[in-house]
Formats: sequence, structure tokens, C-alpha cells
Amino acid sequence: MFILLCLATLAVAVAPVVPVLTVFALVADALLLGAAWWDSRRAAALSLEAERTWPPLLTQGSKAIVELRISNPGQRTLTVQLRESLHAAIAASPEHRTVAIDAHTVCVWPLALDPRVRGLHEAGPLVARVLGPWGLSWSQRVLITPESVRVYPQIRWQGRAGRLLSMAHRHQLGAVPLHSRGVGGEPYALREYLPGDPLHLIHWKATARHGKPVTREQTQEAQGRLVVLLDCGRSMTSTNHGRSKLDHALAAALALARVASSRGDRTSIAALADRPLRTVRVRGGSLGLSIAYRRLYDLKAELVEPAYDLVPEIVSALEPRRATVVVLTSVVDLAAAELLTTSMLAIGLRHRPLLVNLEDPELVDLALDSPADADHVFAKVAAMEILLENGRITRQLRRRGVRSVTAPADKLALTTMDAYLEIAAARR
Repeated sequence: MFILLCLATLAVAVAPVVPVLTVFALVADALLLGAAWWDSRRAAALSLEAERTWPPLLTQGSKAIVELRISNPGQRTLTVQLRESLHAAIAASPEHRTVAIDAHTVCVWPLALDPRVRGLHEAGPLVARVLGPWGLSWSQRVLITPESVRVYPQIRWQGRAGRLLSMAHRHQLGAVPLHSRGVGGEPYALREYLPGDPLHLIHWKATARHGKPVTREQTQEAQGRLVVLLDCGRSMTSTNHGRSKLDHALAAALALARVASSRGDRTSIAALADRPLRTVRVRGGSLGLSIAYRRLYDLKAELVEPAYDLVPEIVSALEPRRATVVVLTSVVDLAAAELLTTSMLAIGLRHRPLLVNLEDPELVDLALDSPADADHVFAKVAAMEILLENGRITRQLRRRGVRSVTAPADKLALTTMDAYLEIAAARR
């Protein structure tokens, strides 16, 4: 179209010599514009259909393929320019492609996805430009309207963590469905009192009814209790290799819930910033785990200080009976460390606490690097002080009977599951 208009315009250049060429140029421009308008109308009338097929599940850090199927039900071959405007959280950039689709055929366009950010994202429209039959103009249309897609936390693991989750899926992690009679935590039956039985287990109503001492016989709990607390405060916002600390902590918490559920433990997960954010009770079976993933997949960290002083209160509200309490956090502030230590010791009076501290790679790098100037010297000293404080907290908690572990991001899930299984074995 532009080439033809330029040729028609050349006639205007010689119009002072041949005045009739002016009329020719105006008539040619009008005819060309009319032809282009008619060509665009015909292009808009051409039938074109599209379908976008997503993978069953999009998870953070796992590459996937979305398939676009563009079909031409018409009688002629179509030249089409396609633009797929996916969200930046699931694709690096918009994708463009020009294809020629024969009559009554389907063009398949696979697109590689790289989900990098958890949450609910909007995939933009699939826009197509169809070339008119005369090749004078394009007609643009939206083949697929914008739609929302979910990106979930990491669910697949390699190495020993993957084997543990595979065993959990097959229920081979030591779940004991049978009751064990003896001294335990749940009522089992009534029997005659024997010398040496604890006095607090005497059933006074049954004693009065039978005229002789009757005691309650207890059974070991077949179902344990687990409370997982996720720190969503300021320290969990920092990122490393495209993933935040909260991304790693959330994936570890959900992996731990899968292991606990396979053992028959009753699990609760709570997110905490400067206030309680969300609470999820994980029911047994795959349905309960699916609900937990849907409730927590878009959890975000906030630039606030975590309210560690609320941890004992949250745990008591979730599980009044004795439970294993796992706190997933990253200690990078000395004032917050003291408050966290106090809360963990308070939890230990009633429950079995476990502190999982996510190692900060920037602090480790600062502590190990050689400083280049005065600013780096101050940064190195501060980083070393925080790391030493973390070590002191770990020793202090262990002396008081509170288990504490520190792990880098790539080993956080495995370390958390191992520590939980050790506590569960000791409880048994």
C-alpha cells in the first residue's frame, strides 16, 4: 500500500510540467485508499479461531509449555501475525510470530513458560493481524481474551527431599493407625485402680458408682499435632536468584505438611507479619493439601517487623493440646532475635518447639568477604555480629530444650522435614 502511494505521489513531482498528472495522482490516491479500506473489510470477515491450553499446574521455578492452536476454517490460506502478551511473572517477554495457515488446517504454537513469581497473574490477550486478500492492509482482532492463571509454590523436589515426599505419598513414613495401651494422652477405657496408678487418672464418678476405685486407662496418641508458623515480615522479602526467602519457607512448610499428613498428624499453618495474616487447617488426604496450597499460594511478605510476641498466643489458639510447633523465619535483626528467643522458650513450656532459621546468603557473603573500604568494614562487622548472635540463640535454646536448626535456602525443606521426623520419633 505504501509503495503504491509513493508511486502515485511521484506524479505530483512533475505536475508543474504536466498539470493533468495532479488529477491522476488524486484519483490514484483515492482509489488506493478505497481499495485498502475494502481489503481491510474483507480481512476482518475472514474466519479465524484460537485456543490456549495451559499445563495442569504452574509451579514456581518449573518450566512448562502453553500450547496455542490457531485454526483456519476458511477456503483460503491466511497470513497472520500473532502476538502473545503473557504476564512478566510467567514469561520473560511477549512473543511474536508470523504464520501462513492453509485452509481447513490448524497451526500449533508451543510457548515455553518460566514461572518466576507465585500468585494470581493475568495472561494478556492473544492478538492477531490478518492480511487482506489483496495484501494492502491488515485487520487486527483479539482471538483470546485475557485470563487469570495461578502459579503455585514449588512442589517437586530432588534428592532425599523428593524421596521423603514420595514415601509420604505412599504413606510409608511411620504412621501407626493402631492404639497402644498404657500411659498416654488420650482416654482409652476404664478399669479397676491398681497400686501405683497416677491419682489424677481416677474417675471419681465411676468410683462412686461402683463403690471401688476406678481409673482411666490412657492410650498413646495415634494422631500427632503440628503447628507451622511462617514469618512474613521484613526479613523474608529479600531475594536470591529470583526467589524470596518467603518462597523457600512456604515451599518447605507445605512439603512438611505433606509429610505430616501422610503420618496422620493434624496440621495447622499460620502466616504472621506484624499481625496474623492467614490460618489454614490441613485436613487429611490430598484434598486437604490442595486446599492448603490454594489458600497460601499467593502469600506475600510485608515490610514490617514480625510480631514474635504473638507467637505463643497464636499457637495456643490453634492447638491447645501438646503439639510440635515449627517456626520458619530468618533472623537478621538483633532486637527481634531476643523477642523470638523469649517466645520460643514460652512455647516450650507446653509444646515441642522447633526453630528453623533460614540462612541469609548476603550476610554470609559479607561476613566472609574481604572488605575493600571503610563502609565494607562496617558491613562485615555487622554481618559477623548477626551470625554470632544466631549461633548464641541456637545454643541458648538447645540448653533450654528447644531444638533449633539453620539451613540455606536449597536445603531448607529437607532440613525441616528431617528435624520434624526426629521429633516425631522421639515422641513415639
